[in-house]
Amino acid sequence: MFMIFSSIMILLSFSHPTLAKEGDNDKQVLILDDEFDAMIARSPTAEDYNENVGRKYSKKQKEYLLNCSIKMDIPDPDKCIEEVLAEIIQNKSASRDCCLGIVKAGKECHMEYMKLIFQIYQLKRFTSKRFSKTNEIWKRCSTGIGAVSPYSG
Repeated sequence: MFMIFSSIMILLSFSHPTLAKEGDNDKQVLILDDEFDAMIARSPTAEDYNENVGRKYSKKQKEYLLNCSIKMDIPDPDKCIEEVLAEIIQNKSASRDCCLGIVKAGKECHMEYMKLIFQIYQLKRFTSKRFSKTNEIWKRCSTGIGAVSPYSG
């Protein structure tokens, strides 16, 4: 039975070659090499993405964030940012000096700064952890340091 059916199908395909032609809906789905290369060439790099994040902020917002880092009044603000990121991502604890700087700057500065940091391309996958962990860091630091006047030296 199978042999008869197969023979009939072969004879039909020889007698009606138009059935074997490519139709309009049978186009190749894959992207050609030239199209793929052009698509990759247009794709932004991580640096481009980060620059675009920076462009979204107004001059007033940039000044505010700069003032936040000045209010921290610690010798190495970059080290503090690394410590806070390590606390958020790796569950390590930020140093007492870093906590002191965070408390001096204030909760709003801390939250806004972390919001900016977690928009960076390399860190955006951790955004879901950012809010709760940022709050935890603030609570731990403000409790551990106590109330510090923003004008105290």
